[in-house]
Amino acid sequence: MSKNLRIGVAGLGAASTQILPHIDRVPGMALTAGADTRPDAVAEFKKKYNRAAFNSVEEMYASREIDAVWIATPNVSHADHTIKAAEKGIHVIVEKPTAVTLAEVDQMIAACDRNKVKLVQGHSKVYGPAIQKIREIVASGRLGKVIQINSWNSNDWLQRPRLASEVDTSVGGGIVFRQGPHMIDIIRYIGGGMVKSVRAVTGRNDKNFNTEGDFTAFLEFDNGCAATGVFNGYGFFDAAELTWGIGEGGKRLPEENTGQHAPGERLKGAVDMEYKYANPRTTEERATRERSSQSFFGITVIGCEHGIIRQSPNGLFVYTDNGREEIPCPKDEGRAAELKSLQAAIDENRAPFLDGRWGKATVEVCLAMLESSKQRREITLSHQVPSVDVKVPAVAAKEMLKA
Repeated sequence: MSKNLRIGVAGLGAASTQILPHIDRVPGMALTAGADTRPDAVAEFKKKYNRAAFNSVEEMYASREIDAVWIATPNVSHADHTIKAAEKGIHVIVEKPTAVTLAEVDQMIAACDRNKVKLVQGHSKVYGPAIQKIREIVASGRLGKVIQINSWNSNDWLQRPRLASEVDTSVGGGIVFRQGPHMIDIIRYIGGGMVKSVRAVTGRNDKNFNTEGDFTAFLEFDNGCAATGVFNGYGFFDAAELTWGIGEGGKRLPEENTGQHAPGERLKGAVDMEYKYANPRTTEERATRERSSQSFFGITVIGCEHGIIRQSPNGLFVYTDNGREEIPCPKDEGRAAELKSLQAAIDENRAPFLDGRWGKATVEVCLAMLESSKQRREITLSHQVPSVDVKVPAVAAKEMLKA
């Protein structure tokens, strides 16, 4: 292995615009290659970064140009591209959802274990410093046991240019697969990870799209915590209006599109590749510009026996008998957090935060949401894993809250 961990990016679409700018900025990391089946995307990558560029993921794996790959290909390809990377001894960061079925995730985990490479679940809101701090406080026991988690988001997800695969549930499209993992990760991580059962209703309420555009889910944890996750992606309202004008990735309103659409402007279905990539919503320049210190994925309110926690513009608000306290958090690192997680797992020869088994447990919840809605009944889970905690003694947590 070279001095720097050499990183390749598989899939040079919208997700890569958030990933590519960070790689060379992380000490010990170097962007060395990219791959895509679209010739224009490959040519643009080669021109902009002057790195090795390939017309297929398999060609990049065979090139010996990379030690690790960030897989940002379509969801239905995650398993195949992860397994092939593992067989070449290449470490993997994979976008959410880990895969579309539990069997696929099992194959991915087995391949990485067999070939002794790391598998990192990427693009999770759990990497955010505010969510990390919330879990830290909850795990410390300072506020007693966690009893409620309520997470809610609303944006224009279904009114952004979407390829047919992005709005086809059978291949990992729609709100449940493509936005559900963000919210479920937040809820699971704060609640301790071990969801016992799910009851959900998923909706297809835009006649132009035959996929889910909303969901309402009730999750019960083994520890007695009850949680709700609610998402509306039809584009009539942006939850950032309720979070100090700060949205996902720290974007501020009204600088960004608020998600509101005038009559006649709404999309009427999936678009082709030419239209999608001629009208990019996210660019590398937008991904790297100065943003708010914190990122909000809607609103999450955590109820404990002795207090309430929610995010603030600079960290957290904690409400107790003593009033409201604000705890500052470090600035959100964006997509650099996953790279650092991979690096630490390799250096310390341990499982990464978050790993494939965590990703599998979140996929299980998402699949249960779809099945629960279909069957109109509660679904019991069996593949959950606990949250990985930063241990904080109760006394230290008490002092932290007073700071």
